[in-house]
Amino acid sequence: MGNPPIIFLDEPSPGVDPQANRFMWNIVSKIPRKKKQSSVILTTHSMEEAEALCNKMGIMVKGEFKCFGNASHIKDKYGTGFEIEFKIRTLNEQEVKAVEEQSR
Repeated sequence: MGNPPIIFLDEPSPGVDPQANRFMWNIVSKIPRKKKQSSVILTTHSMEEAEALCNKMGIMVKGEFKCFGNASHIKDKYGTGFEIEFKIRTLNEQEVKAVEEQSR
């Protein structure tokens, strides 16, 4: 709306289904690239969202910047543990019966 120089988005995706979320990410990612007249400042708790939309990111704690840089810098400094993605397949009726019979 009027190509503002700065666009602020505060937690734009919580509660949005994955398909709508990806649609929104595509639109938001095009804003600064299309005419190169606008910058987007985004607040989020989602590292996935930050990586998809941001080339620079910062971590704030109690209103104070603790770290600022690109995704790899942030992950190196604050990343701990592992991220695991599960894909679950539902069983058809025949497979359910076979599992039930094996457990008897």
